[in-house]
Amino acid sequence: MKIGQIIKDRYEIEEVLGEGGMAFVYKAKDKQLQRTVAIKTLKPNYVNQEKFVDRFRREAQTAANLNHPNIVQIFDWGIEDEPYFVMEYIEGNTLTSIISSNRTVGLNDILYIGSQVASGLKEAHKHGLVHRDIKPGNIMITPSGKVKVTDFGIVSLQNEESDITKTGAVLGTASYISPEQAQGKAVSFESDLYSLGTVLYELITGKPPFSGDSPIATATKHLTDKPEKLSVFRKDIPKGLENAVLKLLEKRPYDRFKSAEDLRALLLQQRKQIQINQTQENLVDLTNPKIKFRFTLPALVISIMLVFGTVWTLTNIFEGLPVDGGAPSLIEIPDLTGSEQAQALNDLQELGFIVGIENSADASVPDGFVISTQPAANTVTNPDTLVTIIVSVGPEAFPVPYVVDLETARGVYVIQESGFVVGQQLEINDDNIPRGFIISQNPVAGTKLGPESTVDLVISAGPSLIEISDLSRKSLVDAIQILETLGFEYEFIEEYSENVTLGLVSHTIPRAGELVTNDQIIKVIISLGLKIEVPNLIGFTYQEASNILQDIGLLPSASGDTGGRVTEQSPQQGEFVDPEGFVELSFGN
Repeated sequence: MKIGQIIKDRYEIEEVLGEGGMAFVYKAKDKQLQRTVAIKTLKPNYVNQEKFVDRFRREAQTAANLNHPNIVQIFDWGIEDEPYFVMEYIEGNTLTSIISSNRTVGLNDILYIGSQVASGLKEAHKHGLVHRDIKPGNIMITPSGKVKVTDFGIVSLQNEESDITKTGAVLGTASYISPEQAQGKAVSFESDLYSLGTVLYELITGKPPFSGDSPIATATKHLTDKPEKLSVFRKDIPKGLENAVLKLLEKRPYDRFKSAEDLRALLLQQRKQIQINQTQENLVDLTNPKIKFRFTLPALVISIMLVFGTVWTLTNIFEGLPVDGGAPSLIEIPDLTGSEQAQALNDLQELGFIVGIENSADASVPDGFVISTQPAANTVTNPDTLVTIIVSVGPEAFPVPYVVDLETARGVYVIQESGFVVGQQLEINDDNIPRGFIISQNPVAGTKLGPESTVDLVISAGPSLIEISDLSRKSLVDAIQILETLGFEYEFIEEYSENVTLGLVSHTIPRAGELVTNDQIIKVIISLGLKIEVPNLIGFTYQEASNILQDIGLLPSASGDTGGRVTEQSPQQGEFVDPEGFVELSFGN
């Protein structure tokens, strides 16, 4: 595309915003809605590869269904010189630019960013879409503080080849790919969570968890090395946040968080705890006699207080705060095991606790009922403590992996590795999906099911099969009409025939009645005329044999003495030869 070019009589290209391994991104003006948009196009070397174009289209359509505040929205799709889709234009900075500025990002902001990205991934995973390329460059912060995940739509195309074999393509992503991606294995929702873990690690410490001298070396470290603890680099990190990031960086997908929602809930809880701790620190400052108050009362108010001797008034301003080293009354956390969530929440709030809720799978506790609390029941603590209710969501459930477009054997492996059972495997013809690849799955990816649940697959049997019509003895015009109606390409070969007259179809290759795909080229054999059956010439003189052959359009051939009578001939009696073909004769007494 060129600057100034107008696409679809609507989008005017204004400038190049950037390029990636597979695509260019342009800034454009939507002349119909008078708004700025971004347009992404495939690079020329991918445009003529039908599989890439088809998947580009399908991924664009899938991503267009992701209407979420933390995901860059896709508005339109089409082909003009090359495939393109139109996206929301975002002003702001990528996390890459924020990290490269070498400024320390506050933990509160890190938790906010992480929870917003997790929220976007939750929506994508619900639609069965794995991002595959979560990294700082694909996360933007707008001037108003909104977090946007970019590059939903074509990133799954990069799964066609191993990024590790294309050093240029991996330079920007090797620090953030999951171990399974580094091995070229199928990716899952947990792969996105791993990549988000690498981003959080870099936001906290200022550097990614693994780096090497080359993309290959970096990718290898994802498979073999353990990340250093974050507390080595940053002393203010809460233990809960450190454990969460390290859990995201587990080598095995099933050792990570089970879903983006689980991660989001934990990050929000950690953020709330940090805010509570900061508030408590401020309260301690207020009650510490060695620390001066951080605020002043208006002089007029103080004067009135002094005149009326209202020392009691100042005391009551800080009513309820511990003074002179005193402590507030302690309260015992009640045992809420087996209570309904709403009742447990009400009981704790009435006691003055700050209440959080965390869901957990437990087959022994009904959905919506309390499993336990953190801190545990009967713990004696301050009334403003955060008490988390662990609520059962019933038996443990896991998201069904995305296996569409995978080869059947690989898809079956992914399903089984995720703890599910492959059910019905229905084969249907599909003119676009190669034979043996998965067309669809039921349930769709992202659906949460219990272990050993069944996942049914629809598998491509390749293009539909068409029976070759019998074209023998048909004219050339009729044969062409029949083949073109069936959608076949064809080519002609001329040969003599034993039984078909000149100019008619002798036969086809493949033969009539065979089943073939419509991309098969049909060879049509056109008769050059009938072949001639060789007669018996044994016992005839040379002149007699010569007359017989010439009368039917054949020629004699003899070497040596032609005296006597024919004792041998080649071809033999009953064989067929082309007109004006030779028959070898041998003579003797």
